[in-house]
Amino acid sequence: MINSEILKIKNIDEVSNNIQNFIKEQVFNKFKKRGVVVGISGGVDSALVATLCTKALGKENVLGIIMPEKESNQQSKTFAELLVKKLNIRSEIIDITSILESFKIYKIRESIIKKNFSTFDNKCKYRLVLSSNLIEHDNLNIPYLEIQDGNNVIHKIKLSLPDYLAITAATNIKHRTRMTLLYFYAEKNHYLVMGTTNKSEFVQGYFVKYGDGGVDVELLANLYKTQVYQLAQYLDVPKEILNRKASPDTWSFEVSDEEFFYSIPYQIIDLAWHLKEKNVSEEQIGKTLNLTEQQINRIINDQRQKWNASKHMREMPPTWNADIISLNYQATKFDNDNERT
Repeated sequence: MINSEILKIKNIDEVSNNIQNFIKEQVFNKFKKRGVVVGISGGVDSALVATLCTKALGKENVLGIIMPEKESNQQSKTFAELLVKKLNIRSEIIDITSILESFKIYKIRESIIKKNFSTFDNKCKYRLVLSSNLIEHDNLNIPYLEIQDGNNVIHKIKLSLPDYLAITAATNIKHRTRMTLLYFYAEKNHYLVMGTTNKSEFVQGYFVKYGDGGVDVELLANLYKTQVYQLAQYLDVPKEILNRKASPDTWSFEVSDEEFFYSIPYQIIDLAWHLKEKNVSEEQIGKTLNLTEQQINRIINDQRQKWNASKHMREMPPTWNADIISLNYQATKFDNDNERT
């Protein structure tokens, strides 16, 4: 049976205070800024970050940016506004639909869909989902397109690699557009941009480089998603947000994080990674999670592949070592009477 107590935060008050002190240190001492900008999505991660920052810095030093677009779930904006009202922080709502249209994001994605599903129209909704559950199946876990037509019939379509890459690249511009706006408001106010990527996402690359990964401080990168929920509940984040299904909110047809990226629940994701990080054997991990050796192998291999594939996203861009360069110049001399030669 899954041991849900392993990742329970026992000293949650101390952890909350420690994070708030970290926020103040980063904002006022390291970055020497006046406050922070937080992109508020209507989900639990950004809600927790905004709450912690408000407690640490005061409501007058936190600016929440809400950035819906035409394919966003309406709940996202509703819950984001609910949080802003609860925290009593300043906010801006910027609908980014027109910006995305200028990049032809919707046209690019819809042209790919129409090529694969000729009867696609504006009554249809679409999303990318994974092909199987890691616990139940031993198949390659590849993403495929799922379309809900006007009659609520769901059609599953396997995309070619070029089509998958194109539709994903177009989608990632949504994240990068939001990042650009966050930095506009941050620089305008002499604030820094506070990130909202948790550890479960960070270690497996479930973020967009220079998108939601383009921030000044990653506040949650050492908290698993299950721990984010614990801390958010402790700090009285609205229940509507706590009870909401975690989702990337980038597709017109709603999809959960589990369906889109992980293929297993966060509770299993977090415990498996944590135990492996602590050098617990796969046999013991299986016993802890009440899973077979084969199931654990699939989960661990999937996490390892995602970690390796996303390494570049967690690192600065590599640079060439220029020590080999030999320059033709004479040593410069300085004294009180001579100019630099």
